[in-house]
Amino acid sequence: MLGAATCARRPSFPLRPTHYVTDLLLRPRSVSELVDAAFALYRRHSLQYILVAALANAPLLILQLLLPDTNPFSAVWSIGPRIFVAAASLVTFSIMSAVVVRLGSQVYLGEEPDLARTVTDVLPRVPALLVAGLLKGVLQMLGVLFFFVGWLYVIARYFAVSTVIVLEGKGPIEALGRSSELSMDRKRHILNTLLLVGLIYFVLSLGVSALAQLVQSEVLQVVLATIFTIVAYPLFALTEMTLYYDARIRGEGFDMEHMAAALDRSTASVATGGTTR
Repeated sequence: MLGAATCARRPSFPLRPTHYVTDLLLRPRSVSELVDAAFALYRRHSLQYILVAALANAPLLILQLLLPDTNPFSAVWSIGPRIFVAAASLVTFSIMSAVVVRLGSQVYLGEEPDLARTVTDVLPRVPALLVAGLLKGVLQMLGVLFFFVGWLYVIARYFAVSTVIVLEGKGPIEALGRSSELSMDRKRHILNTLLLVGLIYFVLSLGVSALAQLVQSEVLQVVLATIFTIVAYPLFALTEMTLYYDARIRGEGFDMEHMAAALDRSTASVATGGTTR
């Protein structure tokens, strides 16, 4: 009860100038509020997120169109090419998610997004992201052995692995431990948030799949599915990012820490004769 009261008294402060209509405050959020914040971040700089996703997915789309039997809508199954495309997908989604998380984090913390600098910062972390992706995949497969509950547990416990690598610069093993720490006593909250955004994505994908079935050309089907991924998938990364900060706010007082750092910078600027905005 005391913890809840303390959380309720925690002051919130705007991270962007007040002329923005959308509420993006650093504060503890409910499940629906976290997803709403991800949508708000997406709307503010949607063209940048779409550009990132398009550039990341372009090589994967070319592979799917050139290699035989890799079309997800095809009834023919060819294991070799599909394994190759699966590996390319890991690279594609790792890079795409990392850049989107870094851009979204800049906006969430009141900074102006810088796409060129973000890409430069993220690229050196790609090897760690790939290793972490493989480790998470293995853990999820092990979780399946413990029925559906084990799989969901792994997803909730290691929700922030990629985000930790991108924003904190940790290695894959450290990121697994850090995500486990952030998820402590919050797994249900995390899982409910991921399930909500996943449900939204699934419902939208049903409409796209129905439209794809009306198209006779498999090439157009692949292109349509890729366009949907480019437009919709950044919401997943932004939701994971807002969850990461929500866990830090609840467990580490990150909002107060960030506010104190901003005040220190403002005071230092005034002391040196600078100006603040």
